[in-house]
Amino acid sequence: GKVGSVDKAKRIFEKISQPDHIAWTAMINSYGLNGMGIEAMKLFHQMPKELINDLTYTCILNSCSHSGLVDEARSIFNSIETKTDITVTTMVY
Repeated sequence: GKVGSVDKAKRIFEKISQPDHIAWTAMINSYGLNGMGIEAMKLFHQMPKELINDLTYTCILNSCSHSGLVDEARSIFNSIETKTDITVTTMVY
C-alpha cells in the first residue's frame, strides 16, 4: 500500500469475494499510510464487526491520526469494548 499503489491495492481488494480480516485491515492501513484517512474511515465502517481486531483498531487510529481526524479517532477509541495496551498506546501517541 505504498504511494502510487493504493489504486492497485483497491482493485485487488475489490476482487476478493469474501475478504478476511487481513485483507480489510491491509486496505485500511494502505489508505492510512497514504494520508487517505476519510477513505480508511469509510472502509472501516463497511467492515463486518466480527472481523475487527486489535490490529484493525491500531490501523484505523493511525489512519485518523495521520489525517488529522482527531474526533473520529476519539469516537472509534471510545467504541472499543476491550482496550488493550496496543490500542491505548496508539491513541496516546
